[in-house]
Amino acid sequence: MQVSVTFRQLEPSEALRNYVTDRLKKFKRYLEGPLEAHVVLGLEKFRHLADVTINSNGRLIKGREENVDMYAAIDLVMDKIDMQLRKHREKLREVKGDRSRTAAALEPEETRALPPIRRRQVEVPPLELADAVELMQTKESPILVFTDVNTGALSILYRRADGGLALAEPQLG
Repeated sequence: MQVSVTFRQLEPSEALRNYVTDRLKKFKRYLEGPLEAHVVLGLEKFRHLADVTINSNGRLIKGREENVDMYAAIDLVMDKIDMQLRKHREKLREVKGDRSRTAAALEPEETRALPPIRRRQVEVPPLELADAVELMQTKESPILVFTDVNTGALSILYRRADGGLALAEPQLG
């Protein structure tokens, strides 16, 4: 992180410069890329001013505070910058989270991982409904696919959860 500290109406102090640099180091964890920080420390009458501008990949974060004590002004402006960076980081997390959810929703069905499906070919016998019901009661199979001899349509007889039987007649279209 490049840090430039400017003193206005104030005697340059290495202690202040080091204090500001140490406080700015903790912001590296919030920001990516090359960082530049410009800090202006000044004195107007009896007010100490601390003005901080951080540039991170074109994003500017600014803060300005004044106090009767220079170190207190620096602490206040650093807290303000810290709060701005936390809010920015939370917004990024929310946006990234939303993107991943919407991307999964927009992903085509074919590319999504399907659970393994076991395929088998079954014979479709021509039966009357009464014969199909009798066959289902003698077999333990939960489903029977047959061609109804009266209508010539494909029919599916299956066992419901309550033990009863149900008939499905698919409409091809």
